[in-house]
This record gives sequence, structure tokens and C-alpha cells, in this order.
Amino acid sequence: KEFNQKLRKTDILWTKPSELSFYAALGLPIIIAPPIGSQEEFNKRWLLKSGFGALEENPSYTDQWLFDWLNRGYLAEAAMEGFIEGEKLGTINIQKIIEKCFG
Repeated sequence: KEFNQKLRKTDILWTKPSELSFYAALGLPIIIAPPIGSQEEFNKRWLLKSGFGALEENPSYTDQWLFDWLNRGYLAEAAMEGFIEGEKLGTINIQKIIEKCFG
């Protein structure tokens, strides 16, 4: 509950490409930290191919590249892409599949 409250004031997620990757559909651009494991590798590729996120640059120089990305609109573009194109009805689709299979 506390995490969800904090997300209401969040503009960017900087995370490894875990299940938080799907928050891109809420219009939160993802700065992709190094993945751990094969599923996160797939999520990383999905985020990049979809335009929902970008690979982190050297964290030692965040004060330079992050503000450059903000000023150039890269993160705004990723946010809009995620919000417009991101899948938001996953649970509804799962329910439809289950109902179709099991009546």
C-alpha cells in the first residue's frame, strides 16, 4: 500500500527489468539497471524494443545524463509510449482465457 502511494508522486522508475517493467503502462518511463536472470533479459529487450525505457548510463555521471535526457524529452517520449501502447488489461485477458478453457 505504501509503495502504491509513493508511485503517485513518481515520474521515473530506475530499476532492474523485473515485474516493475510493467509499470511503464502507467506512463512511468523505465531507466533499466542491469538485469538478473533470463526473464529480466527478456523484459529488458521488451522495454527497449517497445520504447518504454532506456539503459542506464554510468551512475557516477547521473547528474549529467539524466538531466540531458529530461531536457531532450527522451523520458517524456518513453512515458507517453508506455501509456499509449502498454498493455493494461492483463488480468482481464487472463480471466477471459481461463473462462474460455474451463467454461
